[in-house]
Amino acid sequence: MGLITNPLQAQKAATIINASLTKPEKAIMYIGVNNVIRLYGEIPGKYIRLERSGGPLELRAGTGIQTTLKYTSEGHDTLRIYDNEKLIIEKVYEVRALGKYEIGIKSIRDSVVTLTELLKAKELEVYMPGEYYRPKAKVTSFIIRLENLKNKKQEKIQVIGNNFTKSIEAIKQNLVAGSFLVFEKIKISDEKINLSSDVIKIKIGE
Repeated sequence: MGLITNPLQAQKAATIINASLTKPEKAIMYIGVNNVIRLYGEIPGKYIRLERSGGPLELRAGTGIQTTLKYTSEGHDTLRIYDNEKLIIEKVYEVRALGKYEIGIKSIRDSVVTLTELLKAKELEVYMPGEYYRPKAKVTSFIIRLENLKNKKQEKIQVIGNNFTKSIEAIKQNLVAGSFLVFEKIKISDEKINLSSDVIKIKIGE
């Protein structure tokens, strides 16, 4: 039945979270991926049982109070936490389809950024616009192309990994306001993912 002695010592009120989301507290599951469900916070009971709409769930030993759920269709699922036979938490989840995968500059979605903002962002990331799922895929390589309209200077830099800080530092003297940076030929770790575009173009602002 998935009985487990509570190992958590947190001081926050107990809740169920989907650790696979950018906002884990959201009552959302996604189709076709592993939804990592955890019991988070201070648990009032000693023996904990986790159930869903279809029945009891196995809890993974050695990982705290955690289980993984995978769905094939949209709908709803209700998760319940019991201490012995006492219901202590009930949460209804919406099960929805994944959105489209996109590539972006971390924490930046604008097309005009300052050099300071760009250097602070540090890296490219895979994300889903309008969704909360945190993709596991990572950017593995890309090319940075500088278009400086002031002196018509163009440079290209090959980057391995997802961090562009050193490459931007190397050409920052040419990143004057009004110049453009193009991140192109972006590769990611999961080749099965179809990206809507593998190009990001931004303008350097004042």
